[in-house]
Amino acid sequence: MPFKLNNAMNKLETQLTSSEIQYVKNQTFIDNEPGTLLKDFSSLLDFIGTTGIAVSKKNHLFSIKLLPSLNQLMSTPLESKLKRPQQKSFPHINGLYLLLRASGLSYIVTEKKDVKLIISDVALEKWHSLNPSERYFALFYAWWHRGSDEIIGERDRGFCKNYFYESASFFQQTLKKGCDLSQSRNIFESLRYRPGFHNLALMELFGFVSIALDSAMSKENWPIVKIKPTKWGEALLKCFAKETASFNSFNSFEFEISDDEQIESWGAEVKAYIPTWINNLEPEDTDDVIEGEIIFKASLGKVYRKLAIPSTIDLDELASSILTAFNFNNDHLYEFVYKNDCGITERIAHSYADSGNEWGTSDYLVGQLPLYKGMELIFHFDFGDDWEFLLVVESFMEADSDSLKPKVIEQQGTPPEQYPDWDD
Repeated sequence: MPFKLNNAMNKLETQLTSSEIQYVKNQTFIDNEPGTLLKDFSSLLDFIGTTGIAVSKKNHLFSIKLLPSLNQLMSTPLESKLKRPQQKSFPHINGLYLLLRASGLSYIVTEKKDVKLIISDVALEKWHSLNPSERYFALFYAWWHRGSDEIIGERDRGFCKNYFYESASFFQQTLKKGCDLSQSRNIFESLRYRPGFHNLALMELFGFVSIALDSAMSKENWPIVKIKPTKWGEALLKCFAKETASFNSFNSFEFEISDDEQIESWGAEVKAYIPTWINNLEPEDTDDVIEGEIIFKASLGKVYRKLAIPSTIDLDELASSILTAFNFNNDHLYEFVYKNDCGITERIAHSYADSGNEWGTSDYLVGQLPLYKGMELIFHFDFGDDWEFLLVVESFMEADSDSLKPKVIEQQGTPPEQYPDWDD
């Protein structure tokens, strides 16, 4: 498995001392050790429950009215000084939400006018089958491999193949001698961006750092005055430093490896020290092809068409069906955009579009998409006029797909003109 590292590798310490190895071997994993991660994550799962909770329509974050109750369930609830605190006002909740989405334990559904966050029954069953150490590292892997800022409604900085690299770099370089904020608030402001408050809160939850608060010295919503690395953080992050650096920002990771192979081999050194860590939170199998018909509601504003689409047609045929239903011609490029179960945007563009992806719309059947009832997709048509059709998966119908053709089964409203400014 050959790979090449750039100079970033030299910036991260990788060699454990004998005492650090022993520290890793002796570490226990319970609700409050090595941090409060497992306790607080369990509280989050219980809070969402079996029926799910309402989230914001745009970024799918927790609603403002639910945040105070969830905050009180945390091991270190914050006394909010804001009139209308948002999810990012509670860094621990924000970090836990990122883990929940990145782990694949949850998904988003649209139900009439509401958007809900739902816990996957299949993924939750897998989660409950894991022991505490396995749960701990399943969440660490989710942060390490899929912890995109996009999940929490921020612009993904996107310069690292490994989302954890910047946090590891901050830990080893900035926190070597601790971080005292009592003398300078400029340090506090810089933490908003590097590593980000949610990442700093996750470091505390995972037990990598200890954070001292003092509301008398700081009037901030999260009144941090001092950050210190823990022995556990120093030891564990050295174990993962080589793998972290190999996913750095400049395309230095030069081998192909599947997700299943990667999660299986990830953390091999630590597994040798922690014999209770055997299983991982494997992603759900997404290779199954949906059969029959899929009912989509395609909308442009208040105008909509409900389409019965055979699962066996490709995405180019789906695009043509949508455009025909709205009396649009098919003379422009397009793409289908959706968020996967981890809350990260996926795009499948026409093969003539310069998307940078190897596969295009002609390479995917509709039934190969990871569709589920209540899922939203955007059909982005004409990269100049930027028409955005909202597609919602309403239901699945059993049928003999080979004999089916796309058809409109319900419609409302008159479609807008495709070229309203053109002269006759």
